[in-house]
Amino acid sequence: MSRSKSGHSNLTRSQRWAARLDRLPRLERIILSLLITLFLVILVSFIIDRVLIDNVVEGDMDPMLPALIAAVLGLVFYGVGWWAMVGFDMNGPWHAGKPAVIYATLGAGALIVLVILAIFGLLFGYVL
Repeated sequence: MSRSKSGHSNLTRSQRWAARLDRLPRLERIILSLLITLFLVILVSFIIDRVLIDNVVEGDMDPMLPALIAAVLGLVFYGVGWWAMVGFDMNGPWHAGKPAVIYATLGAGALIVLVILAIFGLLFGYVL
C-alpha cells in the first residue's frame, strides 16, 4: 500500500485527473464529452446573442446567424471533445492526457458560470 501512495504522490494534479478520466468507460467519456459540449455551447450562444442582438433587431443581420454560429461552434467543440475525451484510435488505444483535463476543466468552468448566470437571473427577474 505504501508503494501506491509513493507512486501516487509523484503525480501532478493534472496527471491524477487524467488517470481518473482514463478509468472511465468509453460510454461515460462520450456522455461527459457531450455534456461539456452542451455547457460550452449554451455559454457561447448566450455571449453571441448578447453581442449580436442589436444587429439582429435593427435588421442588419439575418436572425438565424447567431444560431448558425453557435451550431458550428458546437460541432467544433464536440470534435475537440471527442478527440480529447474519447480518441479516434488512429495512434493506438486512447489514454487521457492534458487535453482531456483541460476540456473537462473548461466544462466545469462553463457549468459554474451558467449556474451563476441562472442564479442572478432568478434573483433579479431576468429571463436567460
